[in-house]
Amino acid sequence: MTTQNPGDGSRSRRTFLATSGATVLAATAGCTTVVDFIGDQLLEEVNVFNETNRKIAGSITIESPAGETVLDGTFDLISSENDDGTSSEDDGQSVATYDDVWDGAGDYEATVRVDGTEIDGQAQASETVTIDDPDELMLAAALGSGEVDEPIGFRVGESLSDFGR
Repeated sequence: MTTQNPGDGSRSRRTFLATSGATVLAATAGCTTVVDFIGDQLLEEVNVFNETNRKIAGSITIESPAGETVLDGTFDLISSENDDGTSSEDDGQSVATYDDVWDGAGDYEATVRVDGTEIDGQAQASETVTIDDPDELMLAAALGSGEVDEPIGFRVGESLSDFGR
């Protein structure tokens, strides 16, 4: 399992923002193929998105269908936007990615905990997610996103555009 975090030479925040901008343009033009292509270049099997207006640190664990821990990672993510709703220019990332997590098809238990804060009254969340095709499916853990019903929510999909549905 590999993790891409700000300190280990991963893609820069500005690269991600530029790609996000292109994604928004493509989405408004109705071109999900471009959005998904960009997402495939940036995302891994498990992805944590900070959609709040503040820095969030925490951890994510994934247990396999056999009950083994296949991911035990931490994240320290900057805000995806400033208090005024504009994109943040700070160095760092608002997304943490983790690869080589799935060890086969089945039901995985995903747990996210945030440290020292709550998101709309919630400091942790767990959900059982079904991974039918481990070669194609990704998990998104969204912190404070309006795209999911919970303050810490989970989505499974094959592409970036699947996470917004």
